Amino acid sequence: MIYKDILDRLETLANNHYFIEQFGYGNLSDIEVPDNEQPPKYPYMFVNPVNISQNRKYIDFNFNLIMMTQVEEGEDYEIDGQDSCVTFIQDIVSSFTNSNGNYLMDIQLPFNITVFKERFQSNVVGATANITISYAKALDYCEPRIS
Repeated sequence: MIYKDILDRLETLANNHYFIEQFGYGNLSDIEVPDNEQPPKYPYMFVNPVNISQNRKYIDFNFNLIMMTQVEEGEDYEIDGQDSCVTFIQDIVSSFTNSNGNYLMDIQLPFNITVFKERFQSNVVGATANITISYAKALDYCEPRIS
């Protein structure tokens, strides 16, 4: 259950982060936005699965790691919010890599981060990192299968 292990690890890192208030997972349409009756808690980390690729020696899990926060109107607030989100992404990647405990699993470096600004009922800014988590797992039929 490598896929679930990765998601559980990302959720644990988000929940243990000093500033991140909420974790989410799913399609982009699943992101909670401020126009819901009960808005998300910010900063908000959302993991969006992209694809999985397998070769004979390893499997790669590709995700968009979206970090967002709500800010006041104004360019300085927006830039500060984006800067914080970039830092939070770096924290998560660093924590995943340095405290993983599984030497077979790692985030591929370098990875790209793109900052963004969205308008809902209020300003939401953030950053999205496209990350690939590699796991050294041979393509074989030796492991027991779940029926």
